Amino acid sequence: MKVAVVLPTYNERENIDRLLQQLLSVLGSILSHSFSIVFVDDDSPDKTADIVRLFQKKHPEIHLLHGRKRGLGVALLRGMAYADDVIGADVIIQMDADLSHDPAVIREMVSEVEKGADFIVGSRYIPGGSIPANWGYHRKLFSVLGNAIVRFGLGKIRIHDWTGGFRAYKSHFYRKSRDQMGGYSGYVFQIAFLYKSVLAGARIVEIPIHFTDRKYGKSKLATGEYIKNVLTYVFQSRLSEVKEWSFWKFAVVGTIGFIINTIILELIVYIGYHPTLGSILGAETAIVSNFLLNNSWTFKNRKITGSSILYKFLQFNATSVGAILLQFLTVLLGTVFVSLELYRLWYIAGVGLGLIWNFKMYSKVIWKNSGGNGK
Repeated sequence: MKVAVVLPTYNERENIDRLLQQLLSVLGSILSHSFSIVFVDDDSPDKTADIVRLFQKKHPEIHLLHGRKRGLGVALLRGMAYADDVIGADVIIQMDADLSHDPAVIREMVSEVEKGADFIVGSRYIPGGSIPANWGYHRKLFSVLGNAIVRFGLGKIRIHDWTGGFRAYKSHFYRKSRDQMGGYSGYVFQIAFLYKSVLAGARIVEIPIHFTDRKYGKSKLATGEYIKNVLTYVFQSRLSEVKEWSFWKFAVVGTIGFIINTIILELIVYIGYHPTLGSILGAETAIVSNFLLNNSWTFKNRKITGSSILYKFLQFNATSVGAILLQFLTVLLGTVFVSLELYRLWYIAGVGLGLIWNFKMYSKVIWKNSGGNGK
């Protein structure tokens, strides 16, 4: 099996020497497969490429690609294309070049591929995984809750780490999605590529990793822009999957609930409480309205009647927890990391994500086609 390790770099000169020593040691110990290392350097001003060239003199398995700085997504696509078209790799492994990912984990990734996995995710958020203890409170909150929005927003809650950059996948999943990936930039690329692989039928396996904070260089994450792009991607992806006419009736009902929710939100803020509290209280009040209107109009062909209506209402509330959580997380992340004054924008974004979540869940759980009258 041919394996290519792809590492996008920009100003990583201080990390490359140590990283390559560790990487070459690990790959040299895996004798059952052939490995190549592909550096995709965005013409780093600190001459990162010079260090790579020094190693190339003794290690022909190291490859170096150049290009102008166009972001993480473009760099990864260049590296994937080279690994697939030039090297002919069966498996592509991507990792960061700042020493935040332990190369020793590659052994376990290769082992999972041998067992039949299609896509291995190095996860910080499953038992055995971790994020740096020295991260500030805000950064930890941003990381954990940002992933939660993606999990619940896309409805794929069994995958815990959507934004990490330590992964291994069979190259044909790159070929399936490469024509659709050009429009994604930054860290949203990671989310989009994993999601498209899931939709393409990839068998996903998560393994725990300890994410280590970089010692040299600066982080390239722009928090405000990242949150905006993630919310946009999740909302657009879910909306494009909803095509039923009943969804638009559901949306009308949701609009009524939205008005109720908004009035309560503004009242809570007006009397001096945090928008997050108003968002939660308004959401629960809107749930009551939504249940009654959806039962009598949106899903009237599956209308719930009789003694089971109370049970279904309680089930309806429980099913709506995902939407409330999405709304809560969106408002919280937006107000904490971007702007408290824009709380209405984060509220609207959270309501939109919750709307799509609820439609999917209500259709499958509350008003499912079989036995819909509840008698």
